[in-house]
This record gives sequence, C-alpha cells and structure tokens, in this order.
Amino acid sequence: MPNAELGNTRTPSAMPPFRRRILIVTDSLGFPRHEPEMLRYEDTYIALLKAKYPQYDFIHQGYGGATIRELLQHTAYFDQTLNPALVIMQCGVVDCAPRALTRIEHHVIANLPFLKRLLVPLVKRYSPLLRRVRKITYTSPEDFAVHVDQFEKRFGNVIWLGIVPSTPEWEERVTGIGRQIDLFNAILATHKFIPTDNLVAQDMMSDHHHPNTSGHRKIFERLEATVDALQS
Repeated sequence: MPNAELGNTRTPSAMPPFRRRILIVTDSLGFPRHEPEMLRYEDTYIALLKAKYPQYDFIHQGYGGATIRELLQHTAYFDQTLNPALVIMQCGVVDCAPRALTRIEHHVIANLPFLKRLLVPLVKRYSPLLRRVRKITYTSPEDFAVHVDQFEKRFGNVIWLGIVPSTPEWEERVTGIGRQIDLFNAILATHKFIPTDNLVAQDMMSDHHHPNTSGHRKIFERLEATVDALQS
C-alpha cells in the first residue's frame, strides 16, 4: 500500500495524459535574444504557441547560424523516436544569403589571429564586391531542395515557414539577398508552406533578418490555423 506519511499516493492511473508532440526546428530566428534588440522568450512565437495550445507538447530543437544540412544532423536523435504530429521548420536564410567567404575560409581566418587582424578589415571593406563577384552561398538551391525532401522523409508531416522577406535596408547591406530569398522560398512553396510575406520592416530587428516582438506575433498568427487543423 502507498505510504501516506511519505505522500506516496500517486498511482499509474494518476499519471498525466499523453500529449501529442509538435517539433519546431529553427535556426536563430526562433530564439529569444538580447541583441541587436531585446526579444523575451514569452514574446517568441514558440512561447505563444505553448501558451495557446497547452494540450500539445512543443519541442524546440534549434541551432543558431545553422544551414538546413546542419539542422537535419541535429534532429537525428528524433528519427523514429519522437513520432510528432507536426513538424514546423524555420530555416533557409543562412543557406541562401550571399557570402563574401566560404565557411571554411571564415573558419580558418577566425582561428588564426594574425590572419584575422589582417584580413577581417579587408573582407568587411570589400564584402559587397566579393559577394557580387564570388556568388557564394552556404547551400546551393539544388542541395537545399534535397535536404527539404530528406526532412520530410524523416518526419512526414512537415510545414515550412517561409524565409522572412528582404527589406530595402537589408538589400542595401547585402546586395542580392531579396533575389536569393525568393529563389529558396520558391523551393519551399512546392511543399506544405506558410509564407511570412506579411512581415514588413517594422516587424524586424535592426539587423533586418531577426523578427522582433511584432514579427513573432505575426508568425504565431500564421501558424494558428495549422495547429487548429490538428484538432479537427
């Protein structure tokens, strides 16, 4: 018999009911942050979803600065172990943005102090030219499409959030970013897709690619209908 003095009165029948799981996989855009402006956790679209839909077990797997290939690697533990009712994917801006350097070049420079002191000022000065001439992205459109298919093969019911739209200020800083976003969003739009084209400059932080409080609210509102559909 349970020991009443120890408060051990819990029985298997008193266990909380199983909640269906929703996996949310993001790069840094899904996280709270304190720079360049403050975004508190409770104002993120993930926290807003958890507050409105307590009947679901929301699991956030995220990795700032990740490409779609890296996010696929970081969700390997959930392959055949989680069985989510829905997977919400937010990625792509890291993949598609024009770059001055490859990832390997960036890593080498960052880890060799003498090169870093010499080259970083030059790269910053000439980055618009380097992006335009070198036409580097971390992920090609073809490879991006392959990994979209691999995510869906792994998890099944995947919804893709659109890459946030470019702003004039962002385009001025990173020439060609708008064209790249449109190209990669066109790939996502051939799958289950929720566009984020309702976000405007006022919904973005001053770095132009992280949503602020109003941006997260708009993403949450776009996701409501998808989560509501799970209950029907």
